[in-house]
Amino acid sequence: MVESSDLPEGTVRFQHEHIRDFIAAAISATGVPDDHARLTADVLISADLRGVRSHGMGRLPILVDTLERGGINKNSSYPFHTGSNTTGVLDAQNGLGPVASNIAMEKAISMAEEQGTGFVAVRNSSHMGYPGYWAKKAMDRGFIGICMTNGGQFVTPTFGVEPMLGTNPFSVAIPGGPDGEIFHLDIATSTVARGKIETFLREDKPIPKGWVPEAYGPLKLDERGILPFDVPLLPLGGEGTETGGHKGFALSLMVELLCSILSGSGTLDAKGENAGDADGPTFPSAGHFMGAIRVDGFREPALVFAHMAEIYGRIRGSEKAPGHDRIYTPGELEVIADEENRRLGVPITPAVLEQARRLNERLSLGFKL
Repeated sequence: MVESSDLPEGTVRFQHEHIRDFIAAAISATGVPDDHARLTADVLISADLRGVRSHGMGRLPILVDTLERGGINKNSSYPFHTGSNTTGVLDAQNGLGPVASNIAMEKAISMAEEQGTGFVAVRNSSHMGYPGYWAKKAMDRGFIGICMTNGGQFVTPTFGVEPMLGTNPFSVAIPGGPDGEIFHLDIATSTVARGKIETFLREDKPIPKGWVPEAYGPLKLDERGILPFDVPLLPLGGEGTETGGHKGFALSLMVELLCSILSGSGTLDAKGENAGDADGPTFPSAGHFMGAIRVDGFREPALVFAHMAEIYGRIRGSEKAPGHDRIYTPGELEVIADEENRRLGVPITPAVLEQARRLNERLSLGFKL
């Protein structure tokens, strides 16, 4: 979701192509093949364009650090194992999450083109970026796109105090037709994504109530600018059941199961993609689940899109809360942010810019930042 807080003082805007090329160069400098580096850079800059700063260039230092420590396999062949006409499993072999995700969604789309639906589970992967990127990939080709991912132990189950699940985000994207409006949901099943807490801490903003258990003490980033992995997060809905925390826990567990038991990816014994020690790196073990569905497998697409427009019209025409004159549908704010940031340049906050400048100097990339 678009960051709704004001940009901190000292934020600088850059043309998105410049930042994309810088990200690709930094990743390539670690030994990643150029095409894989460019794809990963496109995923990160897409997040910044859509106003999701927690998943944009702010993730570059942690990714470069993981690659340099050998925590991600740069030479995976990403083998795919067919399960049926509409299903399969891709083994990322501890490779780059965006590369694995791209191959998996392309496989799902190819099966959907032939059979009406396609689903691919991914095992032994790493951080994919944000699920909305991959669901949108299917939507832009005219399919209903589904993407979800697990990974790590950050979120407590309802009535538990020990983190057991990832933030386990998922995305569903539904096309609206040539002249229609889309549905593009992209949310974490925790109250907040870890990256958003890191963004708030980098920008010296207070952490809102309900993001972490009340009993937990003050939060701070480590020397790498990363939130320590032992910080517990709350499921969507917060602590207990009064505000629906049990529903968020159930959604998180749903994502966990679809991303792990179908792919064979074991995540509950992995603290996260950066959980390593002095003895060597710990490989990531994230699982993903991708799906593509043909709209015309149900009804004539024109009827589907007209019905969708009718529903949107009724919602937008309904009575507004005091102080509000518009109701936004899922994905609409991100589209608005994307248009603005392409025009004005993507905003890079001071803390992220400082990290980028250090990488630029250390890796001798030669970019003007």
